[in-house]
This record gives sequence, structure tokens and C-alpha cells, in this order.
Amino acid sequence: MSRFTILGASGTVGRALAEYLRASGENVFAPMRGEDAIWREDLGRVIYCIGVTADFRTRPLETIEAHVTVLHRLLAEARFERLVYLSSTRIYGGAGADDAPAREDRALSVDPHSGSDLYNLSKLMGESLCLHGSKGRACVARLSNVVGGDDKDSENFLPSLLREARAGHVHLRSALDSAKDYIHIEDAVAVLSTLAKGPSQGIYNVASGIRTPHSEWIAAIQAATGATLSVEANAPRILFPPIDITRIRTECRAQPRSPVESIFPDFRAVPSRGEKSACK
Repeated sequence: MSRFTILGASGTVGRALAEYLRASGENVFAPMRGEDAIWREDLGRVIYCIGVTADFRTRPLETIEAHVTVLHRLLAEARFERLVYLSSTRIYGGAGADDAPAREDRALSVDPHSGSDLYNLSKLMGESLCLHGSKGRACVARLSNVVGGDDKDSENFLPSLLREARAGHVHLRSALDSAKDYIHIEDAVAVLSTLAKGPSQGIYNVASGIRTPHSEWIAAIQAATGATLSVEANAPRILFPPIDITRIRTECRAQPRSPVESIFPDFRAVPSRGEKSACK
């Protein structure tokens, strides 16, 4: 039986991965932060979930430590068979708002003058280390915006909206026609565990392939809760390109569900919404 090591198992994705693999009968090692055993023991198949997300703008040094520094030491010193590095589809944010699906080989741009791009720069450095410094033992999973799971206290978009809705009113700070890709956590962990088990190489978009507008989330939330809505004056439109998921469909047999319907099973989006999976 292979050993799976989950680094960052205290986070939402890492915790769900550990539970999923244990339920599948796998031997799972989920070390605490700073545990020295990771430098002594054979880690087997590693899934690297260490990361800084919503507060990276105020924690630049910790962001680099999480996304690059620990990874560098792991590649240089640890014993492991395979490694899956969790990156993010956030890196496509600089690719523009066109409708061309974002493939893994898409050229990307970053601006070192932008504090927001520190996250992208650190993730891309981590990706590059895996691709060029792992002796072929690592692959990259560009994970989309995860929904579902034990994230009630998260400051991410959907959990924040749901907390507001339970209080009766939702206030949006970005335009209703803003849109990006989301994936249910169960679909995400299934793909990540497959990547850890297989001979996967290179970069994989782990996403639903569906660009969901804020308006669809709001419609589902209002149908479920009856909450009222306001939108910030001059709210910016934030539009990410659709994400191409050909690789996970082909190599991992992935069939991600509709993100909105995974959270609100009784909700059906209007057929004319115009956003479909980037690849069928």
C-alpha cells in the first residue's frame, strides 16, 4: 500500500483530501506544521496543499515561505515518490477577459509592481520548481475556486455571501456580471488523488470548466434564503477566462458537476446564461 502525505492538511482542501484517501483505505500521513518527521521519513506520494490565500496581500513574506521556500527544501531534502503541487487558476487573471479557454500552456503575464500579483508570482515560481527541479517526480494542479466542504468560516466569496444571506441581506462589492470558475470540493479531491496515484506529468487545470457569473450565485442564494441584494456603486467587473479542462477529462476521467447546482441542488440556471464547459 502506498503512503500519501498531505502537507497543509489543516486547510479546507488538505483536510478533505486526508478524509477522502482514508475512506478509500489508503495510508495517510498528515503532519502538523513544523513537524520534523517530514525530513526523516519516506513520504511516498505527497500532495502539497500549503498556501496563503485570502490574506496574501498583507502577508507577503509568509506567502513566499508557503508557496516556494518550503517546497524548495522539500524537493532538495525529502524522500518521496511523487508530488502534486497545488497552484491556482488565479494565475490566469492577467490573461485578460476574453472567451478563449485558458489552457495549461497559455502564456501568462505578471506585474511585480502589483501587490496582487505577488500571489501569482509565488505560485508560478513553485510550479517552475516542480517542473524543473523534481527530476520528473512532480506535477502541478492549478486548482479553481473551491466550493462546498467545511468552509463556513472562510472569507472566500461564496461562504461570505452565504453568511450575509443568513442575516437577510447580501452586499456585492463586484459587478453582477463578474464571473470565474468554481469546482466542488468533492470533485477537486477526486482529481487530486488521481494525479497523486498516477504517472501524471506537467500542469493540470483542476476546475469545472464552467465560468459562473455572480448573478447566478445570487439567484440561487435568493431562491434558497429570500435575502435582499445591493451592489456597491461603481463595483468593478472581475472576469476570468473560462478554464480548459481537457487534460483532467481525458487523463483522470473527471466529470465535474455544475458548481451552483452542487451547492443548491434544487436550483436550475436559465439555459440562456451563455456559459458552458470549456471542453465537453
